[in-house]
Amino acid sequence: FCGRPLRCQLPRRRLGEGVARPRRRPVSPHLSPGAAGLAACLGGRVARSSGRRRTAGLAERLLVQGMSQRGAEAEALLFPNEFSSRNTWSKISVKPSEDGASDPQASPSIQTKETSERLHFLDWLRLLMVLGVVYAHIAVSGLEGGGGFGQTFLIDDVTLFYYQPYRDFIGAGKYDGVDHGPAPYSNRWICVIRQWCLPLLFWVSGAAIACSYRGGCPRGIDRLAVFTMIGMAFNAGLWFSSPQNKYCHVSHTETPECFGKGLLFDFSICGQGGWWFAILFQMWYTIVLGILMLMNWPMFGVTQGSLRPLWLVLQFFINIVTYGFFIIASGDVCRDHGTVLVELGVLEALFQLLVASNSPGAGQLAWPERLPYRLLHYLMAGVALLQFGAIRYADEFLHIGPAYIAYMCIGFGRFFHLGFLMTFARRGPSGDRAQPLMSSCWPVMLVLFTFVSPSTNWELAGMLTYPFFRSARDRCVYIAGAFVVTFCLDRLSRTVYCRPLPDVLANTSLFLYLFHPVIITVLLQVGCRDVVSVWIGSFLISVLLMCMQVHLCSRTPREAEGAALRAAVTAKPKALGQQISSSASDSESESDVEEGDGPAQPDGGLKRAAAVAE
Repeated sequence: FCGRPLRCQLPRRRLGEGVARPRRRPVSPHLSPGAAGLAACLGGRVARSSGRRRTAGLAERLLVQGMSQRGAEAEALLFPNEFSSRNTWSKISVKPSEDGASDPQASPSIQTKETSERLHFLDWLRLLMVLGVVYAHIAVSGLEGGGGFGQTFLIDDVTLFYYQPYRDFIGAGKYDGVDHGPAPYSNRWICVIRQWCLPLLFWVSGAAIACSYRGGCPRGIDRLAVFTMIGMAFNAGLWFSSPQNKYCHVSHTETPECFGKGLLFDFSICGQGGWWFAILFQMWYTIVLGILMLMNWPMFGVTQGSLRPLWLVLQFFINIVTYGFFIIASGDVCRDHGTVLVELGVLEALFQLLVASNSPGAGQLAWPERLPYRLLHYLMAGVALLQFGAIRYADEFLHIGPAYIAYMCIGFGRFFHLGFLMTFARRGPSGDRAQPLMSSCWPVMLVLFTFVSPSTNWELAGMLTYPFFRSARDRCVYIAGAFVVTFCLDRLSRTVYCRPLPDVLANTSLFLYLFHPVIITVLLQVGCRDVVSVWIGSFLISVLLMCMQVHLCSRTPREAEGAALRAAVTAKPKALGQQISSSASDSESESDVEEGDGPAQPDGGLKRAAAVAE
């Protein structure tokens, strides 16, 4: 009923030995739905009427007996106390009587406690970040007017433009004497979300891995590779059906170089960087994410406890070799290779040392218990801030090259690491270890937000992906804003309930990220020239297609019932069912049965098991 076969290894001894059995045992009202389902699987019957109480009581006593015999081991075996972003597990604990002795007239109290839950806020953040990425891609797709812009610099003069002195100033040659109108609102919106959109998206990916990591290499890399190939295949189709000219964007379709030169379209929304950029486009994120998952499995294992902290030495060398390759390959773009590599090495060693203090086998390196655990996360963020913002990878970035790749991978990789480490802190044996520290005086955040808020004047500063300002101070303040937003959202997620994201919208986020270049191109081809209209249209088309997919692929109630019945029948080993059935027949002569109680109906238990499985 949990989607995987149950393997119950209960002690082999006579049923009822060491367990008080009352004359009549109704099912404990403290049973959770998961425990009730387990009782249904073990007994094959569920107590719905007085004639079924004996078998349900036997199944419940067998469960209690096994847990009281093996304690935490059997408890973890039946219902793993593990954090999962996909499943909710129930932890069953046996509460003894107050005097420590068993009461023969009272049933053992079985209490359930939800030790994990799906982090719904991750689904919401992923959807919102994808929508932000799509909006930015539309705004810089080559549209002139309607909210689109392609300038390297743009002043946020939405309000200033309506003052005549300002219009006289910009008409004096700053815009070549041409009245272009005020800057679009999309300029302001992109300037705000650009600061934390992609860092937060990598943080969400790291948090998702922390929810499902059980040791070894992280799962899902194969599926990520399939998504990457699908997205790149559709991007390649768009490029080869266009004029394959980087100067042919949507506002230049009437020029002789572009008009009628494409198979399907006379423009490309992402061809400014050449053919390789048009094919890669948005799928660079999944490629970098897959590389980060492969590179950081030692750190994952040490944090989870399956590897010793000494493995972090290997993690250090993997990261340094990767950084060094891109820094040296950058050539003259990075002027001082040695200084950059030394700074990266020192900060990398410090970060891995902080990770080691977080591991279960840290020993003397363990984080002091007298210090707040949240302080460890703040120190990690401080090291990541210096690596991302303080190091001078280049004077400026004019194109995508090895130095810019190193800058992005190091910075976004640190957000990815923090997402894993901060979310893994929720999985402590005593609950969430990251108790409030700065958030206990949360009004201070108003001051922090004031200091780290980004400017709404647009400056490309390298690439749209993430800016690289000339001043290290500007870079650090800008990146610090991304960390502040991330920590605030993480704390809110630990204290405020978040509603589940509808499945249709969850599927929409994936579909929209993979295929939004196709949808945008089609909408521009049919004549849409407004950024907000194209953005909303892309989202609505994706939602409509996902609704159609759910409707066409969903099972009918009869099919769902049949699948659940088959799963309930085949998932349970027959040995336990026979053992309980034989024990039930042996105990009928020992238990008092009220008059009028008929034999238990196996069909009812089977139907109930099917319902629990579904």
